[in-house]
Amino acid sequence: MAKKYVCPKCLKGKFEYLEVSSNGSVYSFTDIHIAPAEFADIAPYTIALIQLDEANVKVTARVNTPVQIGEKVELEKMDKGAYIYKRISG
Repeated sequence: MAKKYVCPKCLKGKFEYLEVSSNGSVYSFTDIHIAPAEFADIAPYTIALIQLDEANVKVTARVNTPVQIGEKVELEKMDKGAYIYKRISG
């Protein structure tokens, strides 16, 4: 059976793409030391929950630089469909 996505608030299945900022701040993070097989070659690595600027949206992403909660980050690149963020200098 195919998955059907619905809005958790209005329960409708219509969605639209929305341009959002690629910058945000670290909402939470954790370090992964024992990774699934497909990511074992990059362990240890950090996964963060990023609160995007100008939108009520959070994304899960890998972070290539050490971060702290509340720190500003920006999208560095996409890698195999995954978001990779880095800390904003300054």
